[in-house]
Amino acid sequence: MKIVALFIALTVLEATYFLALISLLMFGTLDIVYFIIFSAIGFMFFAITYVIYKLLKLQILIVKAGVRLSSEKLAIKNVVRKPRKRYLVFQVLTENVLSKSDVEKVFNKVFNEFFGIIGGGEANPKLVLYDEKSMRCVLRFVHTQRSKVLFALAMVSEVTDGKIGFIPLKITGTLKKAKEIVKTLELD
Repeated sequence: MKIVALFIALTVLEATYFLALISLLMFGTLDIVYFIIFSAIGFMFFAITYVIYKLLKLQILIVKAGVRLSSEKLAIKNVVRKPRKRYLVFQVLTENVLSKSDVEKVFNKVFNEFFGIIGGGEANPKLVLYDEKSMRCVLRFVHTQRSKVLFALAMVSEVTDGKIGFIPLKITGTLKKAKEIVKTLELD
């Protein structure tokens, strides 16, 4: 808006200049040759002012477009960004030894019962490691769905009437660290 106001002010100033030239010509104080020279100078200043006005408007549009593009790039980057994973080490408590597929079935049944298929898709839980000897597991999930995963682990004993229990031990950011935790807990 400041550019438009500046352009209008310069246009008014140049119009006043032309009016003064015309009045001097009409009163006979200015020769026609000088009038043509001063008019040409006035038109030249007006043309330069107009070109500068258009260039500044174009520059502002380019800057706005650049800001919009950078904000859209950030938005796209956040949308496309791969979700971070977390690894939950937990202990299975039961009288019988369960296989990896049994543990997966129990957890998926409970998780889908409480959060449905959409919740399962958001959390994307997957049992990546199971040690049958110590009955410790590593579950991979999306970091934003931590509370849902912990809730599902807590509800396993309720759904199975206390026959099976999952006790969360530790949440880590890497599978390597989760494996180390499972090994160190085996030594205890």
